[in-house]
Amino acid sequence: MQFYVRSHHSNIYDVLMGTLVIFSINVRRLADFYEAVVGVKRSPSPGDNAKDIRLRSGNEEILIHSIPAKIAKTISLQSPPEAREDTPIKPVFDVDSLATALEKVSLKGGVVTGRNFALNGLTRHDVLDSDGNIIQLRGPSSR
Repeated sequence: MQFYVRSHHSNIYDVLMGTLVIFSINVRRLADFYEAVVGVKRSPSPGDNAKDIRLRSGNEEILIHSIPAKIAKTISLQSPPEAREDTPIKPVFDVDSLATALEKVSLKGGVVTGRNFALNGLTRHDVLDSDGNIIQLRGPSSR
């Protein structure tokens, strides 16, 4: 698996990432989402904060980082989540089966949007994770 960040504010689109840090007030729920949808596995490292969850696949990792309680009190999450449209990045995740990943999005508290397209042999589909972050899943296009 490899994952990328897509910037809406520049001409650079697919930038290979090594570690993606996502802040959340519900670390366990968000980690469960990424484990199911993207296929990463929990992989704690020595020195990790007990409130955080590190997920890995190969050399790539996602760190779900807890938001301090003082800040968390100011955040309201909806169910189903509302899109966080003001975030200037969109992580892009390669998945083996786009259909399977899309099924798991809803099962794990996310939202499958209607935004999808095919480009360079890959079908891409925007979804909301369980916190409302917009991400893109992409997999081989059907012939």
